[in-house]
Amino acid sequence: MRLNCYTCNDRPLKLYKLDFGLPALRCETCEGTYIDLLTYRMWLEDNAGRLNDKNVNNQDFDVTELENTETGISCQRCNKYMDKYRINSELENTINVCHTCDDVWLDRDEWQLLKHLNVLDKLTDVMSDDWQNTLKHEEAILNFKNRYRALLDVDFERVEEFANWLEHHEHREEIRHYLSRHRPW
Repeated sequence: MRLNCYTCNDRPLKLYKLDFGLPALRCETCEGTYIDLLTYRMWLEDNAGRLNDKNVNNQDFDVTELENTETGISCQRCNKYMDKYRINSELENTINVCHTCDDVWLDRDEWQLLKHLNVLDKLTDVMSDDWQNTLKHEEAILNFKNRYRALLDVDFERVEEFANWLEHHEHREEIRHYLSRHRPW
């Protein structure tokens, strides 16, 4: 079966080898990449030990240059819309997954992003409820901190430093009690 690009729609995908020979299909125009998850799982079994090597991970990768397909993408095999899964809480990039066909579509350089984030071996974990719930929790914490960073401006770092000090202090409960009850504000 010949597949066309999931983003360009009219460009044929060409055979491409990712790290350690993982077979994939790639669009020469937009550089998006199609991965069959069954093939990925078999490849992972053979290469899991090598994926955590620091030489494999692309630490110099510039995440600011990444683009992400915002619109819905249809699977080229079954024509159903693919589900989007965030990779981490700091970036908007998503992997696109067709659960009917067990396929993944990655936009240009998202494989490099997975490598940079040291999650080449966690592609299927990204699709889990646990992973996505953890990201939502991390994002809520980040939003909370950003709200107070904007409110407190230059004093935020001092408050954050104090909070970190208090968190590890052996008498933290007594200090919290003192601050909440015995300090005339």
